[in-house]
Amino acid sequence: MLKTAGWLLPAIMMLAGCSASGPGGQRGQTLNEALAAIGQNKALAGASSGIMVRDAASGSVLYQADADRRLVPASNMKLLTSLAAFGVLGADYRFETRVLTLGKQRGDRLLGDIYLQGSGDPSLHPDDIDGFAAALAQRGIRHIRGRLMLDASAFDNAPFGAGWSWDDETFAFAAPVSALNYAFTPGGDINVVRVDVQPGSRQGAPGKVAFYPAASPVEIVNDTTTGETTALAFERRPGSNRIVVSGTIGMRAATDSKLVTIDAPAKAVGALLQAALRAHGITLSGGVGEGTAPAGAWALAGKTSAPLSRLAVTFLKVSNNGYGEVLTKAMGRKTQGKGDWPGGLRAIGHFVQGLGVDPAAFRQVDGSGLSRMNQVTPHQLTTLLLAARKQPWFAAWHNALPVAGEPGLMVGGSLRNRMVKTAAAGRAYAKSGSLTGVSSLSGYVDSATGRPLVFSIINNNYLTSGAEIKALEDRMVETLAACDARVVCR
Repeated sequence: MLKTAGWLLPAIMMLAGCSASGPGGQRGQTLNEALAAIGQNKALAGASSGIMVRDAASGSVLYQADADRRLVPASNMKLLTSLAAFGVLGADYRFETRVLTLGKQRGDRLLGDIYLQGSGDPSLHPDDIDGFAAALAQRGIRHIRGRLMLDASAFDNAPFGAGWSWDDETFAFAAPVSALNYAFTPGGDINVVRVDVQPGSRQGAPGKVAFYPAASPVEIVNDTTTGETTALAFERRPGSNRIVVSGTIGMRAATDSKLVTIDAPAKAVGALLQAALRAHGITLSGGVGEGTAPAGAWALAGKTSAPLSRLAVTFLKVSNNGYGEVLTKAMGRKTQGKGDWPGGLRAIGHFVQGLGVDPAAFRQVDGSGLSRMNQVTPHQLTTLLLAARKQPWFAAWHNALPVAGEPGLMVGGSLRNRMVKTAAAGRAYAKSGSLTGVSSLSGYVDSATGRPLVFSIINNNYLTSGAEIKALEDRMVETLAACDARVVCR
């Protein structure tokens, strides 16, 4: 039910593009008229756009405009990846990270190498890694007479997706991926350090710079100065973990923080385990190397991730790019025997073909939508959204979608501040997408009469702000929620 005062409903409809009935029963705008009017906004002049709205029960098209135009979808590509992950891996799929050995324990000594073996878990936290060391200590191990070997062989060594922008490499949303990853932020950002800068004791003094996790293999170059205002820059050279922090930090400023990606994630995870072993009083005599765990190795410790049904909440609501890439590689490993992008993308293509979308008619090069090489149509996305409703795991997948106007990162997600207090609030479940000059929104919404609808809106090549384009997308979805989608908006 629409939670609003009766006097406010006509106003909401007008804002959404629906005319209230005039004197003498004058009809309001049809749905086509209302949506077309929004699409004619000057902000979209010269842009490439496509939209399709369909009845969720019958699949019949209620409105479309250039719905078969291939467009860059940004994070709407996560719809394909997540649907395929549920279909290929299963809602109960879990990542596993283990500490293995062929060695024998003699008193407080473990004679042999230990292997840290990953399968891509994007939710592995430094606390979990500390837990591995604690488990060894609980076994009475105080000395490892061997090496720490990092086994990231479940995936290939390619850290970045095709077409990712080189100047995004230091940003958390473009972090490299591996079969050994770590995450510690509420949004699940993987393979990053948080660099904190505080003012020095006086103006002109260097700022105080620290990073977390403190055991990460990062070198900080502090070129900061305490001044009147804060204007900081954080730079990491590709292929290096040397982070240069420069600029000024305000004398009265609070801590200024920035997430910066790290290079070689598997080695960073190994460094965290090394530090954890030391913290628990365990010595390691042989250093750190890389290698595949041998057959017959037994488990000293391990961690199993939450099931995909729960990981998908972070993936979709927060729009976590790293989750998309590790899930893609995991699908490749399961179906092709190779944990790489080509194998994973073939698995996605095969799955969506079974849902009615020809993989030769769209292009997908990564799992997150970060690449501008991806191309898909609104028609194809609505076809997948319709087919998803028939899957046995649909409820769990649907629950992971952002919800319009609902507060909380893990509830409203990327839509928590959009369509607030409108007819669509709490009733539109959809995935947003954003790149410079790219905005998308696709999902589900109920009309004013409770009729379930499926929609997909993609806009490319606009020159105005993304916020202005997203406001138009919101108006379209609000129109669908506030109107009788069968005939007219009243």
